[in-house]
Amino acid sequence: MDDTPTSLASRFEADQAAGAIPLMVNARFTTRPLTGVDRVAAETIRALARIAPTNLVGAIPNADPITPIDGMKLVRGRLKGHAWEQLELPRAVGGRWLYSPCNTGPVLIGRQIVVIHDAQFITIGHTYSRAFRTWYRALLPALARRARIVVTVSDFSRRELESYGIVPHGKAKVIHNGADHILRVPQDDQVLAKHALTPGGYILAIAHLAPHKNLATLIRAASKRGPGAMPLVVAGGVGNAKVFADGTPLQAEGVRMIGRVTDAELRALYANASALAFPSRTEGFGLPPVEAMLCGCPVIASTGGALPEVCGSAALLLSPDDEQGWTDVMLRIAADDALRAELSDAGRRHAARFTWDRAASQLVQIVEDEMRREAAQQPALKGFRAHPLHK
Repeated sequence: MDDTPTSLASRFEADQAAGAIPLMVNARFTTRPLTGVDRVAAETIRALARIAPTNLVGAIPNADPITPIDGMKLVRGRLKGHAWEQLELPRAVGGRWLYSPCNTGPVLIGRQIVVIHDAQFITIGHTYSRAFRTWYRALLPALARRARIVVTVSDFSRRELESYGIVPHGKAKVIHNGADHILRVPQDDQVLAKHALTPGGYILAIAHLAPHKNLATLIRAASKRGPGAMPLVVAGGVGNAKVFADGTPLQAEGVRMIGRVTDAELRALYANASALAFPSRTEGFGLPPVEAMLCGCPVIASTGGALPEVCGSAALLLSPDDEQGWTDVMLRIAADDALRAELSDAGRRHAARFTWDRAASQLVQIVEDEMRREAAQQPALKGFRAHPLHK
């Protein structure tokens, strides 16, 4: 690693003396384009830097960071990929806790918090490569047994991880994601003029060709609403595909594909939409509905995966397979001003609880509880003190 073992050890001792959590982050995710899992990692780490007196050191493989995180110093290794994570990273951790927020981590490290987001590599395994499935099937159960703390993002994911033997029963702690990052982004209302949209004049959907996102069902449902229906605006990149795997065309009556949008444009689209339609067959959590709620956007979501748990009674929920139901509910919400206002208010109240500071605070509490148990058994750790947030 670029940092010497001596300097890392000195930081560890300073953290201990200050009563801070000695934490190293497995920051491999910063070297690749941001995914949903990576966004969760980045926002949690930013929140940790805000609320907890911890000297955050992020370890990365031999690659350039794409997503640097404010408040976290990055130290670079010599190896790349899995070899770095499994062989080199364990030597850099020293006496610190290792935080691995993106499903994978070194099996050799027991003093580790690993976040396993879902069991989708099993439940919808056909959407992943054989090599990916094989690697996760071997790595994740071993990692979950070895790591002192396992975190997941919903009760739904916890139950699935337990039922498939990925995480031992009763071990995983549930910390719901935050979504308030969307409110820190300046709203770019120019996206409406750019795509000839009017406030309250469209239903929003998020583009994704993965079968479990179920966009094909939503497009078929939208095309059945008849002439003059409020357009379904689909934001996001879908590559060069013209049709879905089942033959459903991307372009259909009443459906407009607007391509990739920035976070600022997405916030504006949420804020001005009559509703967000989110038809996924399964989700480990499901960030877009909560982001939409925080922006005052009414939400129509499926009953798939963790969505009922996350959305609660603040959204209209229906089966992902009820194509006619999706047609009907889109027509209903477009025509009912009172329903939209009710869902908007309920959504804002409900989503206010999903903050990154709350998620980071829960993580800190879990780690501090574990450190107290360690301190009771190991005299060398008896000097640990909880920081003021958790006295």
